[in-house]
Amino acid sequence: MTELADPHDLIPINVVARRLGLRASAIRYYEERGLLEPTSRHSGRRWYGEAEVRRLAIILYWQRSGLMSLEEIGEILAGPLATRQWQHVIEGRIETLRLQAEQMEAARAFLEHILIHHHDSPPDGCVHYEALLWEGHPTRGAASTK
Repeated sequence: MTELADPHDLIPINVVARRLGLRASAIRYYEERGLLEPTSRHSGRRWYGEAEVRRLAIILYWQRSGLMSLEEIGEILAGPLATRQWQHVIEGRIETLRLQAEQMEAARAFLEHILIHHHDSPPDGCVHYEALLWEGHPTRGAASTK
């Protein structure tokens, strides 16, 4: 643990948790996982500097926005010199996000279709709806022969 020159720059765990909308137990869990380390400990309390608070914000961002596991976040935060998997983890996450974005775009387009073409009836039986449901579905052939 590194000590800051000015202890007034340190923030106790409960204040950090409140600031980021976390529970202190979540912060301690991140520490257990090796993602974070308090700047110092005084009287059994964890204290954090701005760099640690920023690191926590990064962890939260990637969990919420990038939908990453803590393991992936740890690999990325460790940097390219710490692990050989760094580039692989990032490339894998990019591909996963690309696929998720495609799925979300297709869902958005479908909902827009419903709004425009089915404002007075449900979409069941719609040719466009059926094509989207069965597109690339492996059991389509079996279902269509019945």
